[in-house]
Amino acid sequence: MKIKMVHADNVAELSSRVREVDKAQDIDDELIETGFDFIKVSDSKMIYCEALVYRTGDDDEEL
Repeated sequence: MKIKMVHADNVAELSSRVREVDKAQDIDDELIETGFDFIKVSDSKMIYCEALVYRTGDDDEEL
C-alpha cells in the first residue's frame, strides 16, 4: 500500500495537484481510497489536504 498526501491553498489548486500525483503513479497502482480535510491556519487562511491510498504489490500484503 502506498499513501500520498497532497495539500494546497485552495480547492482548485488541490484538484490540479491530485490529478498530477495520480497520473504520476505506476500503471499497476490502484487508487482504493481518498480522504479530504482542511486545516484552519487563521481566520483568513485554510490549507486543503487530500490523502490518496493506492494498492500496490501483492493483494496478501499485511497492513
